[in-house]
Amino acid sequence: MTQPTIAQTASAETEISRSRFVATAHRVEGLDELAELVRAARREHPDARHVCSAAVTGPHGEASRSNDDGEPAGTAGAPILSAIAHRGLTDVAVLVVRWFGGVKLGTGGLVRAYGGIASAALDAAGVLERVPATELLGRVPVEDAQRLEHALRSAGHHPVVDYGADGATLALTVDDTDLGDARALLARLGVPHEALGGRMRERPSGA
Repeated sequence: MTQPTIAQTASAETEISRSRFVATAHRVEGLDELAELVRAARREHPDARHVCSAAVTGPHGEASRSNDDGEPAGTAGAPILSAIAHRGLTDVAVLVVRWFGGVKLGTGGLVRAYGGIASAALDAAGVLERVPATELLGRVPVEDAQRLEHALRSAGHHPVVDYGADGATLALTVDDTDLGDARALLARLGVPHEALGGRMRERPSGA
């Protein structure tokens, strides 16, 4: 199964020994997006000392990258990456911007600071599970579309209706575990349909 990802962009902020840390978690589709996110953060915060980062991508989190951006090796990018991996997330990038306050935190202090603020941003972003799904497409007369849409919504589905000159298309995406029930419902409603598998549906964790 594809690993979960975050639900939304989110940030968290803390101050430790006069150093300010701001972390932001982003959805990404590939590691190549990380560099542009870092450039954007530098443009937004030109007075910051460090913009440290990490990202994990791929269906099973198989690709990753991190950068300490001038902090001692392993004290910034690695703990940010660990915060992502600990939650089993993928297609996520986390940037931590630091304004140095004049007090050195030491190796252990940096690891705790970067890992802690990255974790706070990820917690604020929430989690979306990704489950195997199938899209069901049915063609119906325009005059029947509204009634059928209502029936599907009453059964807990969220169909999308596309009206055309020669009919309407009902489309709904269902978890593969619910596929049998959904197809049986369409059959009872008299909706001929085709099933397009290999889809992925995102839903809030635990939903």
